[in-house]
Amino acid sequence: MLKTYVEQLADTIRGEIEKGRWSGDMPGHKNLASELSANSRTVARALEQLEKEGLLQSQGPGRRRKIVQTKARIATREVKMILYERGDASDSAIRELRRCLENAGYPFSFAPKSLNELKQDTARVAKMVKMHPTALWIVLAGARPVLEWFSEAKIPALALFGRVAGLAMPGSGLDSLVALQEGLDCLFSLGHKKIVMLTRKERRIPELGRHEQLFLEQLKSQGISSGTYNLPDWEESAEGLRRCLDRLFAVTPPTALFIQDAQLFLAVSRYFTAKRGKDFRQVALIAMDYDPRFDWCDPPVAHFRWDEQAVVRRVVRWVDSVAKGKEDRRQYVTPTKFVGGETLPRVD
Repeated sequence: MLKTYVEQLADTIRGEIEKGRWSGDMPGHKNLASELSANSRTVARALEQLEKEGLLQSQGPGRRRKIVQTKARIATREVKMILYERGDASDSAIRELRRCLENAGYPFSFAPKSLNELKQDTARVAKMVKMHPTALWIVLAGARPVLEWFSEAKIPALALFGRVAGLAMPGSGLDSLVALQEGLDCLFSLGHKKIVMLTRKERRIPELGRHEQLFLEQLKSQGISSGTYNLPDWEESAEGLRRCLDRLFAVTPPTALFIQDAQLFLAVSRYFTAKRGKDFRQVALIAMDYDPRFDWCDPPVAHFRWDEQAVVRRVVRWVDSVAKGKEDRRQYVTPTKFVGGETLPRVD
């Protein structure tokens, strides 16, 4: 992601502070602009950004900002993220989180292996984590056993989008129950009854997640028999997904599909494009996630939308609190909303 000139200038000022170029109070933005040969307004905005990050502290109108001594703290706490799968590194929320943490002065890197590469195996995860004893960990979409291990091991870690409810572990996730209910109500109003939800293994095992439970309960409330057809088990691979879709459309083709994340949505859309049949053009596809690429689609993609910045801010606050020696086990959820329902097909 390309940085703005203000962000680049903030990076330069931050680096010079850490090198010891200034101490105590910062020069005023006009003097600093002259010293750095930069535009005065741009310098003022860069200083405001560094103040928001906590590196500088306001001392009142007309007074110079104070430098907060964070160099030693930052140098000893590296942030590592365990991805669910390697492709998640390009996700817009992950890229934004990385940018914010690095702008705040925290070294950031991805773990050597993803959770999928480690087979979500707690012993393998533990072995990798113990190789980095001073790191603060962000665990992306971890399976319940993996999050339980982090919670019990007392390792500083935050669950991002994982099934962390009920564990003594901080988290930042999404509450999609309202969006799911809105999506289901929309489908029911359009006459859909053969509805399927494609979710990852971690959402189904060892027990169903809250969204999956609500999905089946709402089908039942409409007099629709539900079972493995509506919430199928499938092997998490390109071939496994294709076989699952082939089975679904072989006998009783669904008229609507809820798809857990943007990666799966892309794969399912590609499957439908390759088939090019009338039945497939009439299937309602709903992504239970948001991806900026959806904004370029015409007609629009029906999806669940959420405030990316709210999730990112929570993670940054947690990193900063723990780096300062403060305990923070709070779990925050960001609500999602259902959008794009007006583009879904009606069942004849």
